[in-house]
Amino acid sequence: MQDNIPNESSIEEYLDSKPTKWVSLIFFVLTLLAVIGFFASRGMTKSNKSDKSAGKDRATPVTVAIAFQKTVPVQLQAIGNVQAWSTVSITPQVSGQITGVYFKKGQQVHKGQLLFALDNRTEFAAIQQAQGVLDRDIAQVQQARATLAKDLHTVDQAKTTLGKDQAQVQQAKSTLAKDQALAKYARAQSKRYGRLYKDGAISLDQAEQYFTNDGSDKATLQVDINAIKNAQEVVKGDIVAIKVDQSVVLGDQAAIKNAQAVVKSDQAALASAQVQMSYTKIYAPITGLAGNILITEGNVVQANSATSNPLVTIAQIHPIQVSFSIPESQLPAVQQYMENGKLKVSVVFGSNNTHPISGVLAFVNNTVDNTTGTIQLLGNFDNSEGRLFPGRYVDTTLTLTRVPNATVVPAQAVENGPNGQFVFVVQPDRTVENVPVKVSNTVDNLAVIAQGIQPGQQVVTDGQANLNPGSKIRIKTAADLAIDGTQTKGKHHHHSHQSSGDNS
Repeated sequence: MQDNIPNESSIEEYLDSKPTKWVSLIFFVLTLLAVIGFFASRGMTKSNKSDKSAGKDRATPVTVAIAFQKTVPVQLQAIGNVQAWSTVSITPQVSGQITGVYFKKGQQVHKGQLLFALDNRTEFAAIQQAQGVLDRDIAQVQQARATLAKDLHTVDQAKTTLGKDQAQVQQAKSTLAKDQALAKYARAQSKRYGRLYKDGAISLDQAEQYFTNDGSDKATLQVDINAIKNAQEVVKGDIVAIKVDQSVVLGDQAAIKNAQAVVKSDQAALASAQVQMSYTKIYAPITGLAGNILITEGNVVQANSATSNPLVTIAQIHPIQVSFSIPESQLPAVQQYMENGKLKVSVVFGSNNTHPISGVLAFVNNTVDNTTGTIQLLGNFDNSEGRLFPGRYVDTTLTLTRVPNATVVPAQAVENGPNGQFVFVVQPDRTVENVPVKVSNTVDNLAVIAQGIQPGQQVVTDGQANLNPGSKIRIKTAADLAIDGTQTKGKHHHHSHQSSGDNS
């Protein structure tokens, strides 16, 4: 075999001996390669043109929907936070040991229900002491009233004596008046008979008799005058005695007022002790849901301590409130529609999206939050079923009004492009056109079209990713949709299986 292999020198000899034959062979090979390349290039060009033509004529399977008219609400969406209608932290108002707890944590308690009892022996002793002081001071008031009654009787007696003595003065004055009349008559008789005696008409004995009567009447008058003066002095003494007695009465009345004031103070002290006693029984101030019991029976608590925890917190959840915020730019619309009546607020949460809970807008705050540019609103909810719970976040919808005959399409028909939102509208020749639209709102997965399309037009709702303006489409049949659903379920099942494997 080795003898048959040409060596280097033999090859060179061969080439040198046959140059013409070697050149012809090379030329033939090059010509053959050029022909093969030419036909191959033309074949690829035809194939590419055929593929492009086939791609242009191929119809993309899509699902479509018809734009239609519907009465739709004008709504504002926000994330809301559920708040208790009111929350009360129960703290003791007197110090003492907790001797009883009469409810369970998490229990619905009612207003006026007994919650806690504290040791009340100190407060009971204070009540007994205050009651004793009050009884003593009431007795002093009664004694002062008895003294007043006695002194009033003395005044009455003095006034009776005064009246009697004033009558004696009048009687003495009457006697004086009568005696003055007799004295006047006797003086006249004395003067008359004195003239008769001078004229010698009567004897001396007769004249002296009239003179004697005149002198006797003068003496009687003096006695009467002295009697009047004595009676008037007695009257003056009676008046002085009455004034003294009346002063005593005024003192008695002042003593009664002071005693009554002391009694009122005692009554206030007793009432205060009774209030302190009432604080040893702690009742629910509102109806609501009790939280955790933070201080249990047997512990000693301090009254109104700022450092100690409350005994329990009660949250009123029937009714309940939801707090949410809207941009300040939307406030004028809210105020406008509020003038027509109460606005409806609805909330959903978690898997409860198909069963919204309805309430009403009850409060619009008076201040815009400058940090967020929003304003707080509150909705009131009856929450009779207890589905809302304080602290829960919910999707909140505020309905302002309802617009009739609005044009709507499924929300998935609306796409976002570099120039804004658009939809693919199906043309009569089964091609699609890119139509810009303006969406004013989205309600129940329906986009409300304010501008762009009209009711009755068909829009693509699925398959838009494979479309361009002018693309041909094929509307999916029920069989296509069934196949898509089966494939989707298979993908979901496969994905679930992978996830389970990863977890394991």
